[in-house]
Amino acid sequence: MPHLDLVVRGGDVLDGSGAPARRADVGVQGDRVVAIGDLGSTRASRHVDARDRIVAPGFIDVQSQSNLTLLADGLAQSHVRQGITTEIVGEGGSPGQLTPRILEQDARYVEWLDALGLRLDWSGLRGYFERLEASGTSVNVGAFASVDLLRAEAVGLDDRPPTRAELDRMCALLRAALDDGAFGLATALVYPPASYCSTDELVHLAAVAARAGGSYASHVRGESGRVLDAIGEAIAIGERARIPVLVYHLKVAGKPNWGRMKDVGALVEAARARGVSVSACQYPYAAAGTGICAPLPDWVQEGGPLRLVERLVHRDTRARVRRDMESRDAALGRIDFDAIQVASVPPDGDTGAIGRRVSEIARARSADPWDTYFDLVTRNRANVFCIFHSMSEDDVRVAMRWPWVGVASDAEAVDLGHPGLVHPRAYGTFPRVLGRYAREERVLDLPEAVRKMTSLPASQLGLVDRGCVRTGAFADLVVFDPDGVRDTATFEAPHAFPVGIDAVIVNGAVTVEDGAHTGARAGRAIRRRS
Repeated sequence: MPHLDLVVRGGDVLDGSGAPARRADVGVQGDRVVAIGDLGSTRASRHVDARDRIVAPGFIDVQSQSNLTLLADGLAQSHVRQGITTEIVGEGGSPGQLTPRILEQDARYVEWLDALGLRLDWSGLRGYFERLEASGTSVNVGAFASVDLLRAEAVGLDDRPPTRAELDRMCALLRAALDDGAFGLATALVYPPASYCSTDELVHLAAVAARAGGSYASHVRGESGRVLDAIGEAIAIGERARIPVLVYHLKVAGKPNWGRMKDVGALVEAARARGVSVSACQYPYAAAGTGICAPLPDWVQEGGPLRLVERLVHRDTRARVRRDMESRDAALGRIDFDAIQVASVPPDGDTGAIGRRVSEIARARSADPWDTYFDLVTRNRANVFCIFHSMSEDDVRVAMRWPWVGVASDAEAVDLGHPGLVHPRAYGTFPRVLGRYAREERVLDLPEAVRKMTSLPASQLGLVDRGCVRTGAFADLVVFDPDGVRDTATFEAPHAFPVGIDAVIVNGAVTVEDGAHTGARAGRAIRRRS
């Protein structure tokens, strides 16, 4: 055996397949695993001691929200320190599709860029990847093409069907992203303008992705009372376009709907039984995290956030919105101001609201909860991130047991200095599954938990050389303590790194060692295999 760059010694290797662990050393040369076995006599430039530890493939976050943050801070602290070595962005707002026209329509993108000290100095997915690799990142990054930005660029923010020319333009933009390596088409159908897409429109676009060998990933159109219809639509799109389907962050929201996760599983498994390729991912929390505008009806959001704010200034519009929201089942269930916790606002916004429930804010201000909610939207230019405590732990556990449901964060990579609050999933998603649900509650065993973080998401993306520990695969590895790994981030204090993640290796570079970031930026842009 030649002199190696790195040997991870003495660990119990879980290779990502779901098979039991086996004691072995792992040898790395360059960016690849070159040997697995007894390497006790092999010389190496560097060693990682993995005795009494698990050695697993690097975790693949198939639903990351690190769209822009990695350009500003490529260290990806909250993600890589929980074992994530590969992030896939693009659920809503794939950064490679941003254009001057989109920035002109949606001022929130301008605010997000400004807050990160960025400017739009790239074009297309290829330009984004080049920009990312030039600045350096600690994780690998891939992307889907987002239907919301396809529509915003070609159609605008109006609630109407596209013309034939506009649909052709969307297809051309999608093909360009696929040519640049996008993994397929992603849709976030509860948010305008994606919510304005018809099923037929989505089938037409998904067929373009299918011809390129991509997949269809969807934040489905409803996750509460309409969840079965919404997942049924995703399945129908998969069948009609002949494309694999990935359901993002599988959940059932709204207390009246708790317990329906079993019905969701039956629907998906029936589709799988008849040959439809359908799978899902989930985060291990009973609370969602999204913009404060998510429950609002589409009609009041048409035209973008500035038009929304202009409309909500008027009391008659507020009254109509309230009637609509009280009479229908919104994406995250019926509106419940006790369940909505403000996490972040713009720097010049209503910072006194951070960390508090809408109902609590209303009481403190002696105000009506509805007016408080509307004021939070208008005073903060519709740019408020909230935690929605809307789900059931039992439903989370039910979904976690299904072999076709993987693990994903649905969060951006941040650092301890990030302003405001974040969802604790940004720091704790993967350790929480390993510690709470595998070790403590035994919802699933450890080899299966690791499979859901590695080879399962790799298969959802068509990756063959990541998500596994085998000779010839990329050397993305995680070393963790099976008896001590756990998340420490909470909803009240989310900026807290997990414990028990000893080492993380990305493309052969030791990126986390003894639980601390080494500063390595060995991550790469990864592209769909053509």
